[in-house]
Amino acid sequence: MFFEGAPRLLDAGVTIPHLQVGDPRRVVVEAYPGVLARQVIGRYSYKSDSRKRQSEDRHVARREMLGKILNGDLEPTFGFRIIAPATLADDPKGDQVDALLCAMQAAWAWSRCGERYGAPETVDPLEGWIADPTLAAV
Repeated sequence: MFFEGAPRLLDAGVTIPHLQVGDPRRVVVEAYPGVLARQVIGRYSYKSDSRKRQSEDRHVARREMLGKILNGDLEPTFGFRIIAPATLADDPKGDQVDALLCAMQAAWAWSRCGERYGAPETVDPLEGWIADPTLAAV
């Protein structure tokens, strides 16, 4: 993804906090849904692109994760509550749940735009950082 995404971000002229100065009205942060999913359900697998591996156990894991999110379990950590349809858990590839997780991480970073977008004090310019409250040293 890096080889596809990085040149496009550079060409788009966006700002990537602590890494690239660009249009200050268009800010990009890196979200990683697996980081957030592990916080909620541990290392349980919740999705698969392979039809053969799309199991009821993974569906249960997605429902459990989404249930915790919608019940407000992450509100103390993120500072906001999520409202979304429970049917997001019905996507066996997990793309819909992943999109929600990424949106949560991006919203959390935006809510800290005046505080380095929640980034740690030092950001490795070759590695960047993932926008997530549990990874931040704010």
